[in-house]
Amino acid sequence: MPRLPQPATTSTPTLANPQQPGDLLMYRLHKLSSAAGRLVTRMLERRYGITRREWGVLMWLARVPGLSPSELAAHLELDRARISRAIASMQAKGLLHKETTSANRRSAALQLTAAGQALHDELLPQVRAINLQLLAALDPQQQQQLERSLELLQAQASALEHGDDADTRAIYPPRQSGKRQ
Repeated sequence: MPRLPQPATTSTPTLANPQQPGDLLMYRLHKLSSAAGRLVTRMLERRYGITRREWGVLMWLARVPGLSPSELAAHLELDRARISRAIASMQAKGLLHKETTSANRRSAALQLTAAGQALHDELLPQVRAINLQLLAALDPQQQQQLERSLELLQAQASALEHGDDADTRAIYPPRQSGKRQ
C-alpha cells in the first residue's frame, strides 16, 4: 500500500498538536478499543455463541436485574432497535426473560435466566483477565494516572455534549436538530 506524503510541520505531532489521523485522541482511543474489543469478541462468539452487545446485556442485567429495555439501552448507549434485537436473540438462547409489569403492559423488566447468570459468571473472569493483560503494560502509578485521565476526559466529553452555552450548541448541535452540514 503506498504511503501518503507527510505534510511539513514545524513541530512534533502530539495529542495536543495532531497532524495526522493517528495523532488524534479519538482515533487512538478507537484503535485501542477496537483491538481490545476484538479479543473479547472472538472469545464470546467462538466459544460461547454470543455477541459483544449480548455480553453487555449480560453484564448490566447481572449487576442491575429488572432493567427495562429503555434503561438497558441507555446504560449501553445503544438505540432501542439494537437492544430489541439483542433481547430477542438472548430470549431465543434462553439467557434472559422479559416480564411485563402488571401496572403497565407496555413496560417490561428484564431478568437473566439461570443459564444467563451462569454464562455471565463464567465469562466475567475471562473478560477481567483480558483487561488485566492490557493494563500489565502500565505500572500501578501509570494505571492510577490513566484512571484519573479517563475520568477527566469523560467529564469533558460530557460537558461538550451537553453544553449549555450558545457557542457549544452551534458547534455541536443536538442530534435531534436534524441539521447536516
